[in-house]
Amino acid sequence: MSDPFGGGFGFDPSRFENAPFFRELAKVMSWQGGPVNWELASQTASTVLEDAERVAAVGDELAAALPTAELWLDQVTERAAVEGPSEPLSRSAWTQLAATPQGLGRYVEPLAEGATRALGEQLRGQLPEGLREQMGAGAPGDPMQQMMGSMGAMLYGMQAGLITGHLAGQLLATGDLGVPTVDPRRVGTVGDGADRFAADYDVDQREMGHWLALQEAAHRRLFAGVPWLSDHVSALIREFAAGADIDPGRLMEQLGGAGLDPSNPEALQQALEQPDAFRVEPTAEQQRVLDRLQALVSFTEAWCDTVVRAAADGRLPALPRIEEARRRQRAEQGPGERFLAQLVGLDLTPSEIRVAADFCEAVIEARGQEGLDRAWEDPVCLPSSAELAEPSDWLVRMAARELGVGDDA
Repeated sequence: MSDPFGGGFGFDPSRFENAPFFRELAKVMSWQGGPVNWELASQTASTVLEDAERVAAVGDELAAALPTAELWLDQVTERAAVEGPSEPLSRSAWTQLAATPQGLGRYVEPLAEGATRALGEQLRGQLPEGLREQMGAGAPGDPMQQMMGSMGAMLYGMQAGLITGHLAGQLLATGDLGVPTVDPRRVGTVGDGADRFAADYDVDQREMGHWLALQEAAHRRLFAGVPWLSDHVSALIREFAAGADIDPGRLMEQLGGAGLDPSNPEALQQALEQPDAFRVEPTAEQQRVLDRLQALVSFTEAWCDTVVRAAADGRLPALPRIEEARRRQRAEQGPGERFLAQLVGLDLTPSEIRVAADFCEAVIEARGQEGLDRAWEDPVCLPSSAELAEPSDWLVRMAARELGVGDDA
């Protein structure tokens, strides 16, 4: 990246290297790693982590139970097991994996790109035409866009760091959010959340480990075993971001209380922690994409719950108590999930997962688990939100596909 303040403008950043604002600004402007400053994200996450190095004792139970969990799942679904690492992760270790382009970046970076582009275009439009030409606005290497790219990377880096730090204190395991937060082949507990869950709801650690092993293995069979699924989720996020109608003025107003001063990260963090920071009201087109995304994630959650319940039936006496506790936990969103809902728009409710669970039960009753697993053959086989509410419509569509008739044939 070329220096947006160099060249013909006669600006020498070294003159200001002893001034805190410009010293921090120079750090921001030196970022060349994409639309989100992940170094800053990791640093920001560390500021909200508590008990960062603790790991769950249940994590060892999960790792030991995983081979058994895979055998139990083999008996209820034809979705094949997927190999991968299994180990308890401390909150800081999970954060180092999640605060990356390969982790939460799959969901944050497309939105960061769109917002940064919108901010740059608005600022260019406010410049006098002569100055725009002198600065090469809109041309390759446009210094205005480079400057906004670096500033946007800072803001979204801090926001991604806050999301990551808060999630680290909430998640039981790597697949707990419903979409991958790390390499989907990796499974394990996050921090000591699983221990606290087991203690709060009086669940034996061994049973807790077996249940988590089933949950993690089921998620892995989908997101690492269905070859198109992770990319399909990412594509929906990109489609959502592309349809955004971002109001740069409103975004700047929301963050104005911080003065956008890179030398005052505490004020920036306080601004980013406000409920409306980066909130984007979905357009009609975005809402259609969001409906598809929420239907997909609620279905994956319900599918995993369904196969886990079938695999654990008669084997884990604590299963009903764990499931009831899990429903309560899902109903009480923590700050990390709220930030993610605010940033990406993904805001699942227990009622949506219940609708998807009812869909799974209806399909299994009509066509068995094999019939339900057909949803993973191709993206066009996924049930829509309307079909989740009316399983017979999906069953008719799949029957038509089998017969080679209809739009999906």
